[in-house]
Amino acid sequence: MAAYLDTNTARTSLTLALVATSLATTTGCSDSDSTLNGGTDQCPMTVEVGQSSCEALCGIANGDFCGDNGVDPACDDLAPSDIIDVCGVTLKQPPAQGDGYVELQRSENVKEYAGSGPPDVSCFSPSGYPDAPGTSELVTMRGYADLFSHGCVSEELEITVYKVQRGGSNDGMPGEMVGSPVTTATLAECMQDGNAKTEEDDDCDTGFRYACAYEYPEVPTETELMVITKGALWTPINEYNLYIPNSEVQNGEYEKDVRALASDDYNVIAQTVMGKNITPGHGAVAGEVHDCGDVRLINAMVDVDVPKYVTTYYTDNEDNPLPDTDAKASSTLALYSAVDVAPGPVVVGAAGVLNGELVGVGFFRARVFADEVTSVTFRGLRPFQLP
Repeated sequence: MAAYLDTNTARTSLTLALVATSLATTTGCSDSDSTLNGGTDQCPMTVEVGQSSCEALCGIANGDFCGDNGVDPACDDLAPSDIIDVCGVTLKQPPAQGDGYVELQRSENVKEYAGSGPPDVSCFSPSGYPDAPGTSELVTMRGYADLFSHGCVSEELEITVYKVQRGGSNDGMPGEMVGSPVTTATLAECMQDGNAKTEEDDDCDTGFRYACAYEYPEVPTETELMVITKGALWTPINEYNLYIPNSEVQNGEYEKDVRALASDDYNVIAQTVMGKNITPGHGAVAGEVHDCGDVRLINAMVDVDVPKYVTTYYTDNEDNPLPDTDAKASSTLALYSAVDVAPGPVVVGAAGVLNGELVGVGFFRARVFADEVTSVTFRGLRPFQLP
């Protein structure tokens, strides 16, 4: 649910998140005469026809990255609105613009993960694949526990880092724990100088919110990891796609903020998105779409490969993003969420239109847990995802 958002956006965005042609991959779907929008608009790309299993779908032009990571879509269960295949995850139609489709753009005017120029999707092509993981080292991960919504101090938040199990029935489950769990300090300790990152907030008695500091030793680099935050005051967040390159370690330390979600916000925010509580025992998936340069992407489509109540995007108000039920793709904040998802494995895919072609901009295998949040932010193709 990795240092993704600045404090203001982070505390609201994820909590609110609760509230044609063919595919040149082994899991490809579509024939070269496939179309978008019920046959009235041609798929905005033309590529060599690969193995076809869902004739009604349009594939992505850069699908080689799916490799054996892809999944087989349920062709017999396609909804009329299922149009695009990203490694087996079906997505809705891109937003239209005139006779074509709105293209991907980088977010330029945001506080974090901003960038200019054309979107960078180079890491999804074989010539741009990232290097395979290098030699792992043990480092200290340190940062702050950002608050998402209610609360003024991220006190007594338990932080645990795990390797991720891959393959078989346990795919996406937390595996070996690394290091030892750490817990942020008490309210009084966090409010002492140097023990927290502060932000003005008139709703707090002190006039400030305190994101308590943490320090987590013996975390391996060059390894697929996930971080879980939870506690008596906090709804568990299972954050995937944590990867620490050796090149980003300085003096044996890696900077990363984690997140704290107040327990009473879980269903309050679900009411905002669904008008009702999340089904007991179900969970939610949320995150952002970034390109290969870790810049937020506008006009990206996202979905999951399992049933959900709704997949939604958010407004571009960085201080208070709200669900936008009319949106067909991501705004400047690149936020998405899939709400009310049964526990178990989940695959999340993302795509967009670039230079007239459908291109994949994200694919990730994760897992949903009962009454918890799963966080997946795309950051291009990761070294542990190489086909």
